Amino acid sequence: MRKWIALLAVLVMTMLCTVSLAEEESMVNPEALGLYSSEWADGFTDVKIYPEEDHWRVRIVSADGSLEWDYCCGYNEDQKTLLPLDTDNIKTEIRIDEEGSEIERNDVYNDGKAVFFVNEEGKLIWNDEKENAGAGFAFEKIGWFQGVWISGEDLDSRYELYCYWDVEEPAEGEVYSGYKVEIERYEGETYTHWVYSCVYNAENDTLQSLFGQKEYAEREGDAIVTVYDNGEAEFYFDDEGCIGWKDEIENAGEGLRFNATNG
Repeated sequence: MRKWIALLAVLVMTMLCTVSLAEEESMVNPEALGLYSSEWADGFTDVKIYPEEDHWRVRIVSADGSLEWDYCCGYNEDQKTLLPLDTDNIKTEIRIDEEGSEIERNDVYNDGKAVFFVNEEGKLIWNDEKENAGAGFAFEKIGWFQGVWISGEDLDSRYELYCYWDVEEPAEGEVYSGYKVEIERYEGETYTHWVYSCVYNAENDTLQSLFGQKEYAEREGDAIVTVYDNGEAEFYFDDEGCIGWKDEIENAGEGLRFNATNG
């Protein structure tokens, strides 16, 4: 429910990349844009790749959040690879408190060297020539959906959408997918909750549900009941970078456009 806000607020930086793409498309190789611009994941290790002015930014965060690699890259058109430019390419150690908040950052080095490429299976490979930190990783393209999104201005009736990468083993009755999308709405005392397990479709940049469930409580304190557990949905980006929700069961997403928010 609203507890997801704290967990997911850190993911909203992802969407800053999405917002910038329209402004930067003319300044980067279109082939590279389609090939690399995305968030990528292997387990909970996260990679974000996006254009900045006349270069590419590659930012890698370890699964526990304690290490970060930041590369400023150029695109090699012949080899279709991303290569760090002769500028700061930094590895940083991050201290995190028990609540998951960052409390200190210390740079380990600023002369990182690496090659990034997409293999025949569509996985991102990180060949770290400095310390071989990328060994064993093959990152899956997951788009720019992670974050907290809202539709509507009124706090008491708006829809809140939480999208997060979840690779934990599924609970009984759940479907493993990698993505979870939860939508909540509080209207007066009425509470409605949809939850979907989804897969990312890289060909059309959408999330497709494998499992969907709707829950409902008429007033605060009432037991939350399951309305249905055969939900089907698709999530997509419109021309303005907002998430649209195509609900195949009851068309609940009609007219809704979810904007990125910092929670």
